[in-house]
Amino acid sequence: MKKISIVFLIFLTIFFCGFKNKEKPYVLLSSSYANIESMKRIERVFSCGQRIYYTVVVPAGFKYSGMRMQISSQNEKTSNWGFSIIQSNDISIVKSDQIYRNYIVIQRPGKYIIQFFYLNNKRYPFIHKEFFVQ
Repeated sequence: MKKISIVFLIFLTIFFCGFKNKEKPYVLLSSSYANIESMKRIERVFSCGQRIYYTVVVPAGFKYSGMRMQISSQNEKTSNWGFSIIQSNDISIVKSDQIYRNYIVIQRPGKYIIQFFYLNNKRYPFIHKEFFVQ
């Protein structure tokens, strides 16, 4: 009986973990334009006034033809749980594309969060990442 339950447990583990191998969307931040070398480096700390290049990668392709990029800063002095929106842009994209690249420049030091929303669902980001500017 133990062997049957162990085999059943292994089967369930493989089924629920192995078959749901969807590649999730992610964002890469870099101090230089995204290429193979910069994709190998993980950068989360940048300088004030420096260009911060971001690359949004969606392996399955974008679901919709528009997204919103939003940058929030975290500061304990604000009323919205410490977050304040400092930049927000609506971006037109091609649904069949898998990659979108651009850059931002931030002039003040602090902790920031970059988030990407589809325009039809602006409540929940499909990608977010936190980074720091010194």
